[in-house]
Amino acid sequence: MTSREEFLIIEDEPHAQRELMRILKELEPNVELTAGIESVEDAVQYLQNHSSPDLIFMDIQLSDGLSFEIFDQVEITAPVIFTTAYDQFALRAFGVYSVDYLLKPVEKEKMTSAIEKYRQYFEPQTHSTPMYRECIDPL
Repeated sequence: MTSREEFLIIEDEPHAQRELMRILKELEPNVELTAGIESVEDAVQYLQNHSSPDLIFMDIQLSDGLSFEIFDQVEITAPVIFTTAYDQFALRAFGVYSVDYLLKPVEKEKMTSAIEKYRQYFEPQTHSTPMYRECIDPL
């Protein structure tokens, strides 16, 4: 029996977190969603003490800093879809091997496309990082 996929949401705005949860529950009803992580500090602690999720949705501007600081403190092996109101961080986001970069408010169609992209490059529970890096390194 295979375990359910887990998607982690790192988002400090309650409304944005609820909206992401709503869209994801509609698009991916069989996925386990973990939310409630609102800061760099909480994200680092969570990622150090739990097994890696299959996919992470991450806001860039968190309550205590930029989410890029998380990558400096813990190795993240899961693919990331950034969800943010700031378009100026797009290049930096792709430097940490993100799958996609969605501007808020996140549209259902764009979320669908981002999840399809994730599914195209990653098998659940395997995190094929070398294959993914091979695909995006030329960018």
